[in-house]
Amino acid sequence: MRVLFLALTAFWLTACATAQPGPAWTAIEISEGACFGTCPIYTIRVTPDDRYELNGERFTRTSGETTGTLEAGSFQRLAAILQAHDAESLPADITPGNPDACGRGIMSDLPDFRLDLTSGGGRQAIAWYPGCAGSPYRDTLTQIREEVRQVYDHETLIAPKR
Repeated sequence: MRVLFLALTAFWLTACATAQPGPAWTAIEISEGACFGTCPIYTIRVTPDDRYELNGERFTRTSGETTGTLEAGSFQRLAAILQAHDAESLPADITPGNPDACGRGIMSDLPDFRLDLTSGGGRQAIAWYPGCAGSPYRDTLTQIREEVRQVYDHETLIAPKR
């Protein structure tokens, strides 16, 4: 029995040591751009220590550059959302300039959404225009946008006071 326990423990430790970890991101940056109205225009960069750098360009709660700390585990939650939606497999350009990714039927005057994922291996940038109504990636990116906004509390940190 003891030999079986030791064998299973050794197997488990080996499996854990060789399991493929998620992306080793060193920063996750999210930007939203201008729309026809007063959509917040900002960039927030979050690092693994849950620190953020926020540049509120226009129509944000605070204008200019600010820094702070998000709730513990925020970076890991952002990474988990991106992994769950397989963000690494998304095309870099999901805008009207790329009809294959954008699809047909374009709505205008919506704010763009950008993800910049930095790792030791480089940087992956994804630009999405939500007006790409026929995009096969639209549902995925809509979910990503809504879920990541909750992690960094978009309504409190970024959205202007109502």
